[in-house]
Amino acid sequence: MNTPQTRETAPSVAHRLRHSEDGIGLVEIMISLLLLALLATALVPVLLNGLKQASSNATLATATQLANDELERARSWVRCSDLDPDTYSTTDARNVELTLTTTVGSCSPSAENPVSVPVTVEVTRMDTNVVVTSTTTNIFIAES
Repeated sequence: MNTPQTRETAPSVAHRLRHSEDGIGLVEIMISLLLLALLATALVPVLLNGLKQASSNATLATATQLANDELERARSWVRCSDLDPDTYSTTDARNVELTLTTTVGSCSPSAENPVSVPVTVEVTRMDTNVVVTSTTTNIFIAES
């Protein structure tokens, strides 16, 4: 007589165990949120450093372009009277103020002896007073 009762109760116990674990419980959700928060906290410094580096690279790219444009302007000089040392300020797309300084070496060519005049362009970031880029080229001057 005992045997039929145990056979009937065994499937019902297994049935209850199977249905009691359906879905995700509140504890599992809280643990997964905790792990996600820890992972996000670990990644925040990496993301902030990436944003800072991207900002710095954008300023460097702008400063390099300004210096190259100024050197192209200097390459158009053909006489000593064209030599134009200059300083001016501008801002990039992120409103960082940059100062561009052009320095020109001495120029005294004669008809027989043309000269090569050094021209240096320096771009300085004004909020940190750091030279972002500096470049030098030589300009061939044949006329005085």
